[in-house]
Amino acid sequence: MTTRKTTRATKIAGLLFGLATVACSQPGAELSAQTDQSVADAVATITVADLQARIGALAHDSMRGRNTPSPELEKAARHIGRRFREFGLQAIEDGSYLQDYPLTFTALATSAEQSVRIDGAGGGDLPSAAIIVVPGARFGRVDAPIRTTSADDRSSLGGVVAAVHVTQPGLQRAFADVRGIIDRGAEGVLLVVDAPDAYFRGLRRFFDREQMALGVADEVPAPVVLVSRSALAPALGDAIAQGRTIDGYEAVLRTSSLIRETSAPNTIGWIEGSDPDLRHEFVVFTAHMDHVGIGRPVNGDSIFNGADDDGSGTAAIIELAEAYASMEAAPRRSLVFMLVSGEEKGLLGSEWYSEHPIFPLESTVANVNIDMIGRNWRDTVVAIGRDESSLGSTLEAVVARHPELGLTMIDDPWPDENFYFRSDHYNFARKGVPVLFFFTGTHEDYHGVGDESDRILYDKTARIARLIFHLGLEIANADGRPEWDPAAYERVVEEGSR
Repeated sequence: MTTRKTTRATKIAGLLFGLATVACSQPGAELSAQTDQSVADAVATITVADLQARIGALAHDSMRGRNTPSPELEKAARHIGRRFREFGLQAIEDGSYLQDYPLTFTALATSAEQSVRIDGAGGGDLPSAAIIVVPGARFGRVDAPIRTTSADDRSSLGGVVAAVHVTQPGLQRAFADVRGIIDRGAEGVLLVVDAPDAYFRGLRRFFDREQMALGVADEVPAPVVLVSRSALAPALGDAIAQGRTIDGYEAVLRTSSLIRETSAPNTIGWIEGSDPDLRHEFVVFTAHMDHVGIGRPVNGDSIFNGADDDGSGTAAIIELAEAYASMEAAPRRSLVFMLVSGEEKGLLGSEWYSEHPIFPLESTVANVNIDMIGRNWRDTVVAIGRDESSLGSTLEAVVARHPELGLTMIDDPWPDENFYFRSDHYNFARKGVPVLFFFTGTHEDYHGVGDESDRILYDKTARIARLIFHLGLEIANADGRPEWDPAAYERVVEEGSR
């Protein structure tokens, strides 16, 4: 999904941002400022009883699955903001803990208002079953010559309808490239889909639903239409597939959509660091407070409560905020506690923050993300990303110093599931922030009505939260920042930005 984004200026009173240049962080760096008793007292505030109450509230049936957007999500965001205020966390703007971001919903108007005609030898109106109009244009009609192109073609496309040959595996990339094609001047885009009819019908079912995208709607975006290659005249379809120039043909595209705009919240509070220099650097803790809402009933239950996904991570962040705020002295670096929404819709809240950060990303030394830590093994935790930076060795040192927690860290045992790209830390990693993602895996209730609060392993969840407390303290008090592994940085950040 590619939409134009608006920027809302956000100010934090009294905070002058700067980038401190410091030495490389080493695992086991000596803690400063906090006494052993202060640390112990803070850790003791992270309790099973608190987690039961917090997850129980977030995953209650009255919250109706905390969909993005929904009144219940707004309720959760305000509830978390009130907890932050009670703990004494600083707000982000004018006393508010909420960062709202724009969402746009689009749906096609009547099918009679969607059409594609190819003018030229053997052309004509394409059957409605052979075209899929992508919702987005308020109203548009384009009549222009057809020119084949590709994502790698950087020449001007002004005054033409750009035709792109798309195979089934390449469709996702094609959608990502559409914005660039339009920016090069295309009046409209034909994505000529070379795939089985059954796949094309599946695409139709998807686009027949109302679509949600991050950002505000374009006023009159160039129409984007998927066309089954088999529906085109053989000569025209072959020319597009082979990238040949098409002379003597024009495409006439007519589209119309219904568009509504709304917003969703992230909830953010922070604690300013105690070190005059390092307070201008930030350790960011994240989890997502949204889930998937209401679905098809199973045995009479239609509410997808999301107790583990991600009520467990959200409650852990709230507990961490309370623990750090209770300390005699703040850590050296500043701490940011962020509950994002829109994760279940494509990491939308964290993407918005990564493009409109409240705290500079170049001064953000680490992101610790917590998503689903309440089920499966009692003593084993996955720390995704620990092989990418010195955060991994820092974590190992912290685990070794706290055997009382009884936790074993393991690498991602499900690499084929691509969990690295499926939670909010990814939007920090792609911007160059070292990350750790704490996760205990999916289960039979994942995105189901059975993800209820009575199935959470609360003792384990509390021990993981305490481990993350000690880890965050170590990162915040270290002399130096975490360092990327160069190969990981190239793979995640440099290659990911191309």
